[in-house]
Amino acid sequence: MKTSRVELAKIISSKIDKGINFSRLSKEIASYLLEERRVNELNSLIRDVIRYRASKGLSEIDVISAHEISKEIESEVKRYVKTIDENVKSIVINSRLNKSVIGGLKLEVNASRALDLSVRARFNNFKQLINQGKV
Repeated sequence: MKTSRVELAKIISSKIDKGINFSRLSKEIASYLLEERRVNELNSLIRDVIRYRASKGLSEIDVISAHEISKEIESEVKRYVKTIDENVKSIVINSRLNKSVIGGLKLEVNASRALDLSVRARFNNFKQLINQGKV
């Protein structure tokens, strides 16, 4: 009998909570999906895991910046997330560096919401205004 993606999301979330090594977990998921011929469900499964964890009060934030972020910025990000979702009990911040951001931050909240406060985004917005003749 085929295990539903929601049930798989619960199992994966449980393993994450128990502190399983992410490399090992990734291999287990890949093996299962290959064996069951469900590889095309990977993106949906990831979204289901994120959605399930969010329903339990865990919010995962990807912070993309050109430079390492400080503890002060992490605190600000956490405060911001709590203003957009009062059901959040715990916040995990995944920080990634991307030099193309130039400065500022990009936030991706639970893989469903994005806030682009980067210098690159402001520059692109300014270029659009020029091209539209509004500046």
